Amino acid sequence: MSLLTAVTGVTALAVVVGVVVLLARYLRSYLHFRKLELAIPGPPSLFLLGNALSFCVVTPDTVMRTLLAVIGGRRQITRFSLFNNLTVWLQDPEEVEEMVRSKKFADKPSFIYSLLHIIAKKGLIQLNGAEWKAHRKWLQPGFNVNVLHRFVDIFSEEGRAFVERVEADRDVDVITNLKKASVRNFLRTSMSSDTSEYEDEAMDCCAFLELFLRSINNRSFNPILWSDRVFAWTPLGKRVHKDKQVIDKLCNRFIEKKRAEIGSFKNDSDFEQARKTLMDIMLDPPTGSQELTEGNAILDEFITFFGANVETTVSALGWTLKVLSLLPDVQQRVHAELDSVFGDSDRSVSVEDLAELQYLNRVIKEVMRMFPAIPFIGRHCYEETKLCGHTIPAGTPVFISIYGVHRDPRHWDRPEQFDPDRFLPERSKDRHPCAYMPFSMGPRKCIGDTYAVMNMTTFLATALRDLEVLPVGDHKDLQSLTDNMTFDLSSHLVGGTRVRFRRRGAKAAH
Repeated sequence: MSLLTAVTGVTALAVVVGVVVLLARYLRSYLHFRKLELAIPGPPSLFLLGNALSFCVVTPDTVMRTLLAVIGGRRQITRFSLFNNLTVWLQDPEEVEEMVRSKKFADKPSFIYSLLHIIAKKGLIQLNGAEWKAHRKWLQPGFNVNVLHRFVDIFSEEGRAFVERVEADRDVDVITNLKKASVRNFLRTSMSSDTSEYEDEAMDCCAFLELFLRSINNRSFNPILWSDRVFAWTPLGKRVHKDKQVIDKLCNRFIEKKRAEIGSFKNDSDFEQARKTLMDIMLDPPTGSQELTEGNAILDEFITFFGANVETTVSALGWTLKVLSLLPDVQQRVHAELDSVFGDSDRSVSVEDLAELQYLNRVIKEVMRMFPAIPFIGRHCYEETKLCGHTIPAGTPVFISIYGVHRDPRHWDRPEQFDPDRFLPERSKDRHPCAYMPFSMGPRKCIGDTYAVMNMTTFLATALRDLEVLPVGDHKDLQSLTDNMTFDLSSHLVGGTRVRFRRRGAKAAH
């Protein structure tokens, strides 16, 4: 018994010593982390809790307001933490430039972006390192400007279809109609075939994406839900996992249909020269790169592009229509330019017209400045790294507030004022390159930026030739829009984007 007692005592002592050692190491590590954290300017941070209390009652409608309040009015590098999870924030163009030029900040952070893995693990947005470079090189030809020029007719047709669906002279939430147009634009430009039979199912996919992105918002500021396993047991998690089967099934049908189409035209040289849609490229990778299409890579990329395209385009167009409804003088100048370019003609918008619509282009830029579709983006810091005069702890996500960058008074005169002419060449030539970055900046700049601008310009030029956009009384000015701006992945207006349309000219008489 004495030997057993001695062994038990030694074992217990070893356990105690082991626990003490682990606690000591953790405490030492945490105190080092804490020292680096507090050296970065930011709000008061509680021991172990950080700034978690500021987010304990946050809702999807208040998340942006809460986030901006925690970041505060600081223009230079700042931070806040959720327990021991530090996040660093940049909203000064010079500091943003320092980060995007550094190869140490080339990857997306696992924090938040890893939550996207539920629907797509191999999408261009989520991938990092060599795998991201391979996918980017693989998909880049789908966004060649010569390819995009062929899509202008499609963008114009869907703009006309949008006008036909508009219920004039009554208050409407424009988002559903915009989503239908954006879904059809994406499917037609990526598939290059008739997709009308899938339209209702595609709208179901939009509903799922809205639900999923709302779940990302809920999880981001609730550490209990950071675990995929824990989230899967919640009512929302169960619904997300169940509904994901809808989008997987539909997208696989698109892929199989396109695969069959490619197979049937494989020997047609004219088709080979004409094709180059995104789906063509996905299904026919360069020789020696077939590993890119292994597993669910094609499905993941298709879902990623579907979601990113629809969400950001609808966001930008929704903000534009809402802003125009509140600024009749700006809208009048847009209409005057459209009348000057198109006259009484009912012809479709052409590629050549896009270069003539300079004021409309500046309006779109100014909307994206004040209300960026993606207000925040992130990068990952793998090891302790000096940035903007501070040491960033290893494993820290560093976020860029595009919203903050776009409203920096040192680079934008009266940033709260809507002024499209600030994008005139003579007023833009000396502006800092990172002062305006609606599509991000650096190597990971959005691959579809030219596609998005052509889409929005063509769509608005088509719709606004026939429609006037009027306010509905829910917001009296742009400050009210700013105060009610929130985001999931993309930004949107709390309570919906409501406007009233009135038909112009011959359309009104008809």
